[in-house]
Amino acid sequence: MSRMRQLQVCCSSICLREIQPNESAVEIRCFARTHGMGKRRTSKSEQLFLCPQCANRTVSGKEPSKTAPFDMAIFKILLDLVGAQPDVAHEAWKQLQEKRQTILYAPALGEGEILPPQKRLKEAS
Repeated sequence: MSRMRQLQVCCSSICLREIQPNESAVEIRCFARTHGMGKRRTSKSEQLFLCPQCANRTVSGKEPSKTAPFDMAIFKILLDLVGAQPDVAHEAWKQLQEKRQTILYAPALGEGEILPPQKRLKEAS
């Protein structure tokens, strides 16, 4: 059984929203390793999370410049993941439906309480 993950923040500069542990997300892991510098060393791995909407938006948008190789690598990884199967797009659609339901069809406020008019000071005494 998988371990419950911690609350994360979408790393996209577009939304930066919190991703709850029970919500779907795209996880990107990054690490660095030395090459050709004597003994090989490896950094710790970092996790980045994208909500499904931002993952779709990233690969649907403009391709990064060839002069930004790291951005291009992340773009290609996401394009391969998001474009291979409809599951990420479907999850983004489900979350969009939930947001639509919450915003457009939120339960109306209950019946208000009718208050009697305030008494004037002369009438109160």
